[in-house]
Amino acid sequence: MNLKQIVSDGFSMKDIERRYSSFAFISLKTALYSYFSTYESSTLFIHRILNGNSSYVGKDTDRQYSTDYIEKYAETIIHFQHFIELVCKEILREENELLVLNIDKQHELFYKLLNKEEVTSSELEGIRTTEFNSTFDRLLGLIKAGKLDSKYNFFTSKKNKEALTQLNQLRNRIWHRGTFVLRYEALDIFIGQYILPIIKEIISLPEYIDTKSRWIYPPLELGIDPISELINESSTNSYNAGKFAFIKELGRASYNNPLIHNWNIFNKDIIKNAVNTAQAELNYQSQGTTIYYCPVCGVQSLTSYEDSDGEQEADGSYSSYWTFSWYVKCHCCSFKISRELKNPKEYGYALPDYWYSYNH
Repeated sequence: MNLKQIVSDGFSMKDIERRYSSFAFISLKTALYSYFSTYESSTLFIHRILNGNSSYVGKDTDRQYSTDYIEKYAETIIHFQHFIELVCKEILREENELLVLNIDKQHELFYKLLNKEEVTSSELEGIRTTEFNSTFDRLLGLIKAGKLDSKYNFFTSKKNKEALTQLNQLRNRIWHRGTFVLRYEALDIFIGQYILPIIKEIISLPEYIDTKSRWIYPPLELGIDPISELINESSTNSYNAGKFAFIKELGRASYNNPLIHNWNIFNKDIIKNAVNTAQAELNYQSQGTTIYYCPVCGVQSLTSYEDSDGEQEADGSYSSYWTFSWYVKCHCCSFKISRELKNPKEYGYALPDYWYSYNH
């Protein structure tokens, strides 16, 4: 095949039986996973934020941001914006395809669409759609004019309009210049307080209720919903970076949960391997000293790791010596947090105290 044949060898999602007609919910899943992963990607500098030292900004502090965090930030912004843009266009397409197309010179196609004649996906191939700003302005205008269902009215609130405008600008700063990155706390507040409430409104629309299986994470053993928890936490008066980090890690690990609902024949082997790995860690030079049930997957494979330290005298002896837990990791779903976070009970969750210490 030549190059043109190679890049033409595909299919339109509209031509197959799917509950969504675009990549919208693929982008939503990617955005959520990327955002949830920003705690995991921030281990080199997260202690400054959690200890209240984030006011020190500048080149020296910003150099601590890892490449992984920058990648996760970019994926978060780009895919949330992409999801919103595709949803807005799908809403307009339900009224008429013309509302999202630039086809000034495609006269026959324009006529067909104007008269709602059948149009094949091949006829729409290569036709450019409107930019986000034009799409969003048109959507808002039609909502205000009463031409679209009132269930979309949440788009028109001042807070949501400003949030989506800023989201698009952040996306453009990545897409066109590729130099600007929101710092950790700002990203948390922006996503939790402004973007996730819009996402929740969209996924609650009747036409999208059945799409959950395409993007949502498996249920958590802890019984909470990370999106709702982050929205609730954002509604409080003060931003708690530690609690945000804990919730995000729950969400990230839930996407990695390998246990398949109602597939016990496969789950048994997965659980057995995870439990055996946790036990091996427990037995290996006392590195893992306690095994908990994981709050994400529910498997007893969340292993605690210890370290020791002390005050050493000039002669090399220790006047005091203590051991402490510093890290827990699940060998099934990959949930992992370090002692930089508080014990979950301090965040309001009925879970064991993972962080402890004792003197020798």
